[in-house]
Amino acid sequence: MRRPLAAVALLTLLAILGRAAPVAAQGRGLPVSCVVTISTAVILTAVGGDCAAKPGQTLWITDILFATNAGAIAADTFNTLKYGTGTVCATGTTVFWGAMTPAATQATIIQSFVTPIRLPAGVDVCWINSTAGSKFLVITGFYTS
Repeated sequence: MRRPLAAVALLTLLAILGRAAPVAAQGRGLPVSCVVTISTAVILTAVGGDCAAKPGQTLWITDILFATNAGAIAADTFNTLKYGTGTVCATGTTVFWGAMTPAATQATIIQSFVTPIRLPAGVDVCWINSTAGSKFLVITGFYTS
């Protein structure tokens, strides 16, 4: 049976935005869905919300959606996720994901991981894209002890 293209697109969007717990998270731990929107240049900033550090808990990231209407290729001007501790991941800052696009272009990067990205216990998730413009970030996954 063929589904109309609009229905397929809607089902895909719902899966990405995590209306239900991510498939990989079901039965594995506390589901996480972090959403950030901003319309300015961003210095290293904590994602916060569900992605804020939880002592003794490990964050497993199953999906990332990162959209921007502006980007570049120099350090910190493209979509980058980092982890660390302290204010805005100031201590032990480590890049764990990045996506480069052609300079000065709009781009949406969507990645789902068969094997989730495992961050160390008790770290904050931070993000950066210092190019001026609008950004939209969605991270889904789960926490375990």
